[in-house]
Amino acid sequence: EAWLNTTQTLFICFLLGFGAMTFTRDANKLVLTPIERMITKLNRIRNNPLEAMAIGDEEHHKEQVTANRNNRTAIQNDDNGIRILIANHSQSSNARMKVRKWLQQVKSILPLNGESQKDPEPMETVVLEKTIIKIGSLLALGFGEAGAEIIGQNMKGGDSSALNAMIPGRRVDAIFGFCDIRNFTDATEVLQDQVMVFVNRIAGVVHSCINDYFGSPNKNIGDAFLLAWRVSGHPAGKQQRLADMALVSFIKVIAHINKSPLLAEYRNHPKLVKRLPNYRVRMGFGLHSGWAIEGAIGSEFK
Repeated sequence: EAWLNTTQTLFICFLLGFGAMTFTRDANKLVLTPIERMITKLNRIRNNPLEAMAIGDEEHHKEQVTANRNNRTAIQNDDNGIRILIANHSQSSNARMKVRKWLQQVKSILPLNGESQKDPEPMETVVLEKTIIKIGSLLALGFGEAGAEIIGQNMKGGDSSALNAMIPGRRVDAIFGFCDIRNFTDATEVLQDQVMVFVNRIAGVVHSCINDYFGSPNKNIGDAFLLAWRVSGHPAGKQQRLADMALVSFIKVIAHINKSPLLAEYRNHPKLVKRLPNYRVRMGFGLHSGWAIEGAIGSEFK
């Protein structure tokens, strides 16, 4: 009887331990680990709000790699199945044609191995994590480098949920670039609602070139773009290199605008050509080195 009681006690302890381990593993996998990842990413965004864009790019790259891997696995499995069926079947051409027709009919009805009829809903922690990344990316995109300090200071203030965007301004030394689209009024009257596509195509060229040469798009003003290369705190040699890169970036913008196939379409736009003969997308540029006061202008409403 003593051995029986001992065995029962050990068995119950084993069941409790196994259940606790299973529960702990699921809790770590589904709850604790995602929360720790979210806290890590929030700390990165809090220390440098512009990191949110990099985090979003990293997550998007991981999703693309996973999707490509799953697609390749599904295609390989289907190809292997076809080869096995054809190899096991007779070698006659009629038999091969029958097998292929049968497989095409099956594929038209059933999904591939890597596909499902309905994608499973993601976990709430995954949805929350992706939402945090998207909100951080939108903040970084909307405020830009000049507004990164506003985001960082408000996220570091964990004792209150109130938003304070009216932080004091500060003087900064920078190289300022300004460029505008020529004949924009005529283009607006001709393109009408398509003028947004027109401006955004040019903005894509301008912003990408400026970013490649360590500049920051500061403001979009309809047909114009304000750009900045911050030189405060840098030694004289690096300030000189930033000035050179500002000039080179504008030269790159001119070259990319003339080579862009999307912008080349407007050279043959019938209404634009009728109003402005020999029309091409042209821009004007200006550079200035000096100081400015950086800060938020507005109110708690905007």
